[in-house]
Amino acid sequence: MNRFEPRDPDYRETLAGYVAAQSYLGLIGASLGAVAPGDVEYRVPFRREIGQQNGFFHGGVIGGIAEAVMGAAASTLAAVGSNVVGAEYKINLLSPALGPLLVARGIVVKPGRTLIVCRADVEVEDEHGARTLCAIAQGAMAVIAPRAG
Repeated sequence: MNRFEPRDPDYRETLAGYVAAQSYLGLIGASLGAVAPGDVEYRVPFRREIGQQNGFFHGGVIGGIAEAVMGAAASTLAAVGSNVVGAEYKINLLSPALGPLLVARGIVVKPGRTLIVCRADVEVEDEHGARTLCAIAQGAMAVIAPRAG
């Protein structure tokens, strides 16, 4: 595991505000799990409204949570007052996400001042706690510096 030093000593509180400001996360029912500098977890319980016709999590939800968790991981290393947004990402859907819980983990691979490269593993957890990897993603998150004044 990479060890990073956050540039914001209050990164946990900043991340909580970052998550709360994203209505999409509330829409899909995402909650924040484990948090460390450069390493964040989101959890999404299954609901029919975010599933597809066969009862799996919809691929759009999987892609959205992968991008969101990479942004969250990047935000833990951004400077105070910065904003982090997705610049690009690629996802591979590996298996159907059939289960009651989606768990996404975002990890910073290489931090930079303007771009932070991240990866995400998205797993589906069954009723017994066993997990199956259903998607992997990689992306670059852009750090937008605070405006002067």
